Amino acid sequence: MILFAARGSTMRWQATMLALTSALVVGTAETSAAQSAPNSGFGAGTRLVSVGLLAGGDYSGTGVGGQVEWGVRNVGRTTLSLGAFVGVQRESTGAGSLEVTTSALPIMAVGNVHFPLGSNERLDMYAGASLGIVRVSLKSEAGNVGSSSASDTNTGGGVQVGVRYRAASRLSLMGQLGLVDLPLIMAGLSLRL
Repeated sequence: MILFAARGSTMRWQATMLALTSALVVGTAETSAAQSAPNSGFGAGTRLVSVGLLAGGDYSGTGVGGQVEWGVRNVGRTTLSLGAFVGVQRESTGAGSLEVTTSALPIMAVGNVHFPLGSNERLDMYAGASLGIVRVSLKSEAGNVGSSSASDTNTGGGVQVGVRYRAASRLSLMGQLGLVDLPLIMAGLSLRL
């Protein structure tokens, strides 16, 4: 189907991942040389659960998503974290008696690097990459003609950058921008466990 062919080229995906990997290697090497205290806004052992509203991106539409994240290692002033993301986005469009509904379900492993912002312990800025699968479904209905549907599961990935602002001892406001197979915007709350 046209929907699946238009998902983007393999070369674009490889170039994006190569650029991100290079940036992470250079950033990790630079911060390893600095022997400062770890990011006190997010450090090794920190565990977070985030929930939020999703909008935009390769699959358009709106939806909800959740992410878990665990700080695994302090490297200089930065902290490396691992986690998982799952979300669902849906968009319906129509013209006359034709209605087309597209749904996307990304399930991704997440790796982030958290950066301190001066001495402000309330802010947690991060950037990273995600890799997993995306289940895409397409359903069309045309009045008295009937309906048809198709679905496909593909490998997917993306890059993300985000910020959290700790509003209370365990609760933070969060916002994240994503590219490739991730929602363009995720905005919601994070709970420190």
